[in-house]
Amino acid sequence: MYSMEIDEIDMPHVVVTNIHGCTLATYSGPYANGLAALAVAEAERRADVAAGEAGDVHFSVAPLYPGLDLHELQEQPAARAEPEAGPDCG
Repeated sequence: MYSMEIDEIDMPHVVVTNIHGCTLATYSGPYANGLAALAVAEAERRADVAAGEAGDVHFSVAPLYPGLDLHELQEQPAARAEPEAGPDCG
């Protein structure tokens, strides 16, 4: 896993924002690489703390892989996931 993360560090990344108790996440980016995304995530965290938030918002980063070819996806069997019930986060 560690070597995979090292290989991914130069890839574009997104910042993922989750709110405690909410099943939805938001994404910002893409940023040029993992370090740039980490800097943005840390700036967001600091702004959240400075605004007096209680730590309910969690920021993380994830590599952004290129999209798949639509024709390849159409040949794959469709996956179906049941929606999760949770708090209204909209």
